[in-house]
Amino acid sequence: MEDEGGKTLYLSGQLGDYVFFCLLGGMKPLLSLILLLTVSFVLPNAIRAQSRPAADTSYNEDYDKTFTKVEVEAAFPGGSAAWLNFLNTHLVYPKKAVSKKIEGVVVVQFIVDYEGNVTSFVALTGDPILQEAALKAMKQSPNWIPATQNGRKVRSYKKQPIVFKLQAN
Repeated sequence: MEDEGGKTLYLSGQLGDYVFFCLLGGMKPLLSLILLLTVSFVLPNAIRAQSRPAADTSYNEDYDKTFTKVEVEAAFPGGSAAWLNFLNTHLVYPKKAVSKKIEGVVVVQFIVDYEGNVTSFVALTGDPILQEAALKAMKQSPNWIPATQNGRKVRSYKKQPIVFKLQAN
């Protein structure tokens, strides 16, 4: 708006609970327009940004979900040697698969929760006869070491391949 002398411009408005007022004294018309546009677009955004609490970047994960990717994967206690020992003890090669000379890899997907409990087994690949044997063995698994994300134990999906290979006679 102009004052009676035609030189003073001001801008006022309200954004939520904030009222702003800018005085644009005797400026040239182009500079006044640039400043007026800047104030009308930048100031409201700055006020909105100040009124919002700052984002907490240290806690931006939903730790109640089941993770598909984590910083540290869930692991079988004792490492790969203990895993092989578990499979040798609990995995039974089905007689039907032996007689039909069925070999292959069964990928079992499951969930390891915060406490290491192993649940929700699904065989994703492999012959159905081998899948059944792999799932039976996996359901006997002890608790695993849970996955971690940002230093916290989390529930995560795990995919574990189990190889069925017949020995040559």
